[in-house]
Amino acid sequence: MPDQALPNPGGPSEAERTPLHLSRLREARARLGEARLALASASTPEEIGRCAPLLEETILLLQAIPSLPGGPNRAVEGKAVEDDAELAREFAALQFELGVVRRLIEGGMNFYQGWARILAAVLVGYTPSGEPAALTAQGSVSLEG
Repeated sequence: MPDQALPNPGGPSEAERTPLHLSRLREARARLGEARLALASASTPEEIGRCAPLLEETILLLQAIPSLPGGPNRAVEGKAVEDDAELAREFAALQFELGVVRRLIEGGMNFYQGWARILAAVLVGYTPSGEPAALTAQGSVSLEG
């Protein structure tokens, strides 16, 4: 019987871990890059909503990395990120991309909240303190069975 490599029940070996982490970090950064481009070019709330699957994919990729860097000791399975220059660069690039996406999302949120305040002021008026009154949305539930 020829020698065959048996799967390691304990997970990847020490030599396989760093390339696996790099691969997942790169994939996560690529998804964030796609989300960033989509957010930056979105012109409707629906287009913004299409970024959610990319962000969810990013989260799943990052959750698949044991002991994700950025924790108290910035270690991946006990190995300090700073000890591996390529892993440290990829992690820094991921953090940068995440910051850009966060700022785009926050900017969009602030934009729409500003429009909601303007709309509330026009439709409902102002409170005695001079703030735009709260705009209440009518809710409904539709069941089909």
